[in-house]
Amino acid sequence: MKNTLLLITAFALTFSSCKKDKSIETNLEVNFSQTVNGESLEQNALQYTNADGQDYSVKKLWYIISDITLHSDEGENVIKDYHFIDISNPSTLSFTINDLEDGNYTSISYIMGLDSTKNISNLYVNEAFHTTMFWPEMMGGGYHYMKLEGNFTNDTTFYNTHTGGTMGMDYSFTQNNVISLITDEKTLDVSLSINMEIKNWYQNPNTISLTTDGIMGNMELQMQLKQNGADVFSTTIN
Repeated sequence: MKNTLLLITAFALTFSSCKKDKSIETNLEVNFSQTVNGESLEQNALQYTNADGQDYSVKKLWYIISDITLHSDEGENVIKDYHFIDISNPSTLSFTINDLEDGNYTSISYIMGLDSTKNISNLYVNEAFHTTMFWPEMMGGGYHYMKLEGNFTNDTTFYNTHTGGTMGMDYSFTQNNVISLITDEKTLDVSLSINMEIKNWYQNPNTISLTTDGIMGNMELQMQLKQNGADVFSTTIN
């Protein structure tokens, strides 16, 4: 009888331990950062120089990342449909996914901006970015992908780099980054960072000069920015 009770107790403890392990939720925090020349961005400082030799600052940076997807051997896991970043608002610089599915995640993909299936006027009328990121109907409608603004040359000369679906054309693009993120029943909290290297918008393969004219209606410059975007973003596991 004594041996039987010991066996039952041991089984109960083992079952309880396994149950506890399996109930652990993996929380994934996704952070967004911005750099210039590999250093953290300092807003409102006329201290950066682009490939054309122009000094510039960054006063405003708003952008939308969509279809954020983790990829594993088992398939795809879309963790967020879209996310709006305003570098002046800390609450937009991260989000958390609770109870991430276990897996061996080998890459992450995301879209800069909104592709043609999502970039539709008034589709996000209930989102905070609706009024600030709408794209003029006369230029195709929908929403901006990005508003990057500041001064160049001096404190009184202003530039704005606004990207979006000019004249109905889709200038969004997909970024794919290789990662190594393994989660299982014992993984508690993990985090990754998606970084934007701002200087790369204006170089490689196209050198883009800052002007006071803006680029909203310039389809050639919109395409050049899309091409330059190939090495703007990177992802690291923290």
